[in-house]
Amino acid sequence: MPSYESQIDDQGVRREINERALRNLRRIDRIVKLNHLRIAMICRVTKDSSGVGLIEILAAMSVILILSALVLPRIRRFLEFYALDSAIQTLSSNLEVARYSAISRRCNAVAQFNASASSYEVFEDKNGNGAKDSAERTFGSYSLPRRVLFSGANLKGPPANPSGSVSDPISFSGDRLAFNPTGKINGGLGTIYLQNSTGDAFALTFNMASRLKIYRWSKAAQTWK
Repeated sequence: MPSYESQIDDQGVRREINERALRNLRRIDRIVKLNHLRIAMICRVTKDSSGVGLIEILAAMSVILILSALVLPRIRRFLEFYALDSAIQTLSSNLEVARYSAISRRCNAVAQFNASASSYEVFEDKNGNGAKDSAERTFGSYSLPRRVLFSGANLKGPPANPSGSVSDPISFSGDRLAFNPTGKINGGLGTIYLQNSTGDAFALTFNMASRLKIYRWSKAAQTWK
């Protein structure tokens, strides 16, 4: 028969085992409850997020449509004007190059325009016949940007003293601008008109000293500035 001390030891062991088992059961119970709570929260958040997400998408689409209606026309106008401004600056630069090339090479330099094709060519004219011959150098062939034209529609001219409607977008004789070896313009003065599809316009002229000047058309005031 086991001694009294052995019985006490066995009871202590059993008590410790029971306490450990109880602690484990409690721990398992807490884990199960936490998992249930997490699942419930996930389901609730998913459900709520789906509803809020749909509302947010609809609201964002509405804002985008409103902003597009307001902003896109302004962006388009900016791009149209940028193309026109780029075209007039490029043209003025190319004409200045032609002028100084005529001076440095001591021969005529010609800019020949093709209004219907929205293009122009700059070349040297050693024999002074106004045409590009095979032995003469081409300084460059250029095309205007899209939706930019040689046009004087609904404009008044000449820019320095507007007195009537513009009938010819390139008023130089033969649509040709020629510089002689002194840098002066041969064949008289004229004006070149550039216009975009929204009605913005620039005019490029030369004065008696063959100095280039650019005018900008004011649609509000219907005059040149």
